Amino acid sequence: MNEAQRLQALHATGLLQSGNEERLDRIARLAAYGLNAKVAFVSLLDGDTQHFKARHGTDLTQTARGIAFCDHAIRNPDEVLIVPDARLDPRFADNPLVTGDMQIRFYAGQPLVTRDGHAIGTVCVIDDAPREGLGERERAVLADLAETVMVGIALSQQIEDLSVVNAELKHRMGNMYAHIGSLVSLIGRDTPDKDTLIHKLQEKIASFGRMQQLLADQNWKSVGMTELVENVLASYRSDRPSHRITVQQEADFLLSPRGAFVVTLMIGELATNAVKHGALSVEVGEIGFGWSTDGDVLQFEWREQFDRGDRPVKEGRGFGTDILKRIVPMDMRGTSELSFGRDGMQYRVSARTDRITAS
Repeated sequence: MNEAQRLQALHATGLLQSGNEERLDRIARLAAYGLNAKVAFVSLLDGDTQHFKARHGTDLTQTARGIAFCDHAIRNPDEVLIVPDARLDPRFADNPLVTGDMQIRFYAGQPLVTRDGHAIGTVCVIDDAPREGLGERERAVLADLAETVMVGIALSQQIEDLSVVNAELKHRMGNMYAHIGSLVSLIGRDTPDKDTLIHKLQEKIASFGRMQQLLADQNWKSVGMTELVENVLASYRSDRPSHRITVQQEADFLLSPRGAFVVTLMIGELATNAVKHGALSVEVGEIGFGWSTDGDVLQFEWREQFDRGDRPVKEGRGFGTDILKRIVPMDMRGTSELSFGRDGMQYRVSARTDRITAS
């Protein structure tokens, strides 16, 4: 680890000077909740200090780097550091964070690694009771949250570096990450148990990650509608015949970053519902998605065809339904309609073109 280059990469992010950021506080809360830990941090390590850029479960803002568990974590950027019981680990047994008021026993830290391979800090959780370790899904959640932090950092740097991106786009992308944080927080309130929450978080983070990669490939300017929808639906097609999910190929258009976010949210929720209750929950159900333009208004239609048999048709009342009937049309400045029939369901939503298309 080249310390001089690592510190240069850390300072290049601007995070040490940017003050509190609610989006990172949300990441800390999600780490604590998803891994059932009392305390969680997004930490940054400069030359001699460990700074807690975000925290949950404590008011602690920094420690000396010499006693930081995270200092050990960043020495192996490709691995999560897990300390089952700090009292039994010779690296930490005499550490004042273990013997003092914090009473750290368990620690797990996932390094925050830049595109150039420099570990600038961690997303970490700690507890005052020892544990055996972390399960595979819990490790995945910690890794996904760390990746979410780094995608946000990379995006911020991209915006600063590209002169073609103006102040309005900065504002819009900031709002996008606020939307993501709010969305995940709402998922947590609507989820009955930790395993379900972890699964939902992984689904959402994966979808938004694919969206962000498509935008990154186009310098964060735009992404094609068909390409985005195909990418979001790729995982749902992997073990099913291609004819069961069809997406319109003609009359393609470019989505803005804001539009890409809300379309990803919409398609992901519709596909998830189809797996649970609709066309993908049966052997022969089919899905079709398309759009049309009427002046300055876009019309989207998601249609599922399947035989429900004797199962009753009921409209859900959870957060997923709220996304489709309230959040998506509100963001698009349009209207929505969700209807059920004997042979399936139909979702229609309209959008003002200036709300979601690239200029």
